[in-house]
Amino acid sequence: MKILAFSDVTKWKGYKKLVDKVQPDVVALAGDLTSDGFASFWNEAVMQIPKFQEEKKRLMKKFKIIQRNVNFYKGRNVSKFFDELYSLKTKYYDTEEFRKIRKQIHVDKFYQFLSYAGKKSKVLVVKGDHDEDFEGDYVPERIDSIQGCREISGKTVEIAGLIFLGLGFNETHYLRILKPLIQKYKNKVDVIVTHCEQNRMPLLSSLNPRIIIRGHFGSGKYLVNDIPTVFTMGVHYTVIELKNRKVPKISQYISGPNKKVKLLKKGSCRPWFSEVSEFERYKWLKPYSN
Repeated sequence: MKILAFSDVTKWKGYKKLVDKVQPDVVALAGDLTSDGFASFWNEAVMQIPKFQEEKKRLMKKFKIIQRNVNFYKGRNVSKFFDELYSLKTKYYDTEEFRKIRKQIHVDKFYQFLSYAGKKSKVLVVKGDHDEDFEGDYVPERIDSIQGCREISGKTVEIAGLIFLGLGFNETHYLRILKPLIQKYKNKVDVIVTHCEQNRMPLLSSLNPRIIIRGHFGSGKYLVNDIPTVFTMGVHYTVIELKNRKVPKISQYISGPNKKVKLLKKGSCRPWFSEVSEFERYKWLKPYSN
């Protein structure tokens, strides 16, 4: 079985073509799909609001800022300008106009992807924490209504003899929900698709699956208490190959500065701003070479 996995989507452009390229049996979407903290819509949508553009120009004039290109600003008061620009963006994030544009450029593209991918493979979806950013965006019933797609947070589904268990952010964040699920499904699942915090990974490994596919934080392939695991945040996509009872083969791909896709040689799940390596910090974590 070939699984195409990704999560924490910043922009939905190109994912339909990816399905055609990889031709997976299963597409596993590990959360933060209708929204993400690093999603491009936070900037793109607000930039399409005329009133925001007018106020931004006034700020630039106030602080004598010159904009050389989309990402480069020049002036003596750049830091103060950016502080006020952030406050200005935050104000517009709470407008109906922003929500409408954001939905068009991100949420609608998510459901369009599901409709496309569901005709070519089985699509399994779990809910991330940011999928709750905007009410009404992530709708399990709507996902289930699309051909070939299943929302599996807290649920299992069997595909080609393999049992997939979905564990969204809520199922893993709250121990009162997670522990009964572990008792119910221990030694009974093959693949876990999850969006969970780092400190929940040892608990998930106790389910004893063949592989864990995890969104939310970190990239790379690891052994979590000897269970093959792949972290999918921050990479373009992951391909997992499961053959008989052999160990999974995991390949991850990233987009470089020139947008050229290349194989990820080494991922990282070290906490931000920490100088201690992940393998020193997490005794349950080891590298995975296959």
